[in-house]
Amino acid sequence: MHRLLNSTSRSLAGLCGVAGASLLLLLGVGQARAAAAVYPAGAGTFSGGAQGWQVTEASCNVAIQCSAGGGYDAGNGQPPGSIAANTSVLLNLASLFKSNVTLQSPDFTVADDGAATLHLDRQFAPGSLADLAPQAIYTVTLIDRSAERRSVPLTETIASGSGFTGKDATVSVAAGHTYAISIAVETASSVVGTGLLAGSTSTRFDNVSLMLGAGGNGGGADGGKGGGGSGGLTDQKLLSTIQGSLVAPATLKGRRLFVKTRCPARIGHTCHVVLQGLLKKRKAATSTRVVKVPKGKTKRIVLKLKPKARGRVVSRKRLLFKETVEAGPAKATLYKHLELIKKQG
Repeated sequence: MHRLLNSTSRSLAGLCGVAGASLLLLLGVGQARAAAAVYPAGAGTFSGGAQGWQVTEASCNVAIQCSAGGGYDAGNGQPPGSIAANTSVLLNLASLFKSNVTLQSPDFTVADDGAATLHLDRQFAPGSLADLAPQAIYTVTLIDRSAERRSVPLTETIASGSGFTGKDATVSVAAGHTYAISIAVETASSVVGTGLLAGSTSTRFDNVSLMLGAGGNGGGADGGKGGGGSGGLTDQKLLSTIQGSLVAPATLKGRRLFVKTRCPARIGHTCHVVLQGLLKKRKAATSTRVVKVPKGKTKRIVLKLKPKARGRVVSRKRLLFKETVEAGPAKATLYKHLELIKKQG
């Protein structure tokens, strides 16, 4: 009987071990499935290049006095680096102008079915043509090459200059299908030129990506206006919501750098903020601070300059900051340049 009990115990232990291993395997599979996949390659950050995006159309209705084009813009972005649709006008233009530029991503193939979040940060800069009251209308098309279908998840009219603003939309994708993202931009004036104005406008796009998985539950055809709540906050929604969280200017007093950050109320959660000043994207200028900011509140953060960075920071008019925010189930990282003012310490 004793041997039988020992044998039974060993058998039960073996079964428990197998069951435990199976459970861990299932949990691992579940975690792997929950991980977000971001398309196309490079996630549309345009850090150092256009990442395969190309101009597929460029035209203007006034043949000689107006030209259209586009491509990589190294100096502007969130952080710097973006793609742009540009319109240039010559001095002798005395009529309305309208240009069309289409930017298109490289093809990419998704690995799973489901809802995905299409995200972008956009900026319209009317430049010296502001007196002609130009506006930009951009339309984002998701091209399903496998099914030979097109859908338009996002379109927007921008009637005045603006900083980079995040927009989200929800799309559905099919496993194994090949897709491309197309952004068509129409730029037009609403005031007739006098022939004395010349210059150019730019509509810029950064962080253009399709997130499938952990980030694929949010957004909407409203362009990301849905804000928070414990059930609907995704990484992409949080990123678009915190675009204006860092408040300019940053103030330098001696070796201390004072920066204000806010936690937008529509996030619906307390913001856990990690902030650091940078000389460039991977070179620190200050210490790192971790703070909690209640929803709807603003907090001043004090960063200490690194001794070797002080001279380079003092000589600058603007400084780059890296802000990582965790709120509820979501996490997002933002890079932003702020005006830098100096005061006696």
